[in-house]
Amino acid sequence: MKRRSFISLLLCTAIASGGSLLLSGCTSDDYWPYYPPSGWGGNYFYDSRLNGDWELTSSSIGEVGTRDRNYMEFFGGGHGRYYYFSNGRLESEEMAYFCQEAQGPGSGLYKINIQYEDGSDATMRYSLSNGNTSLMMQWRASGETITYIYSRINTIPW
Repeated sequence: MKRRSFISLLLCTAIASGGSLLLSGCTSDDYWPYYPPSGWGGNYFYDSRLNGDWELTSSSIGEVGTRDRNYMEFFGGGHGRYYYFSNGRLESEEMAYFCQEAQGPGSGLYKINIQYEDGSDATMRYSLSNGNTSLMMQWRASGETITYIYSRINTIPW
């Protein structure tokens, strides 16, 4: 009789421990700050027109080959993922983003700040065209203007 109650107690403990491990796995994203960096004030927003999957199709710095492509997935509310090739494998990392009108309300000019999981960030001008199926991102680096064109796709080829 005592042996059976010990086994029952052991089984209940194992189930409770396993349940707590599963629940703690759900909170792994809690460390990620989905708020704008300092200097953005309170006039930022999350552009819902960006929601969905995007593939880099054109670059002002050279042809975009199959292994040069990268992808962005905007979930909304400042959350997303960035996908890129590394050593021939598609890798991904979490990203946060914040949008702002570049030259005041009604200007139609926008900028986006993307913060990557690896700690890097980038602020770029952006615009949407072709019924929100084409996304242009533009920034300056080493005195040169770099332009990337992304096309909306149905899903990331993961």
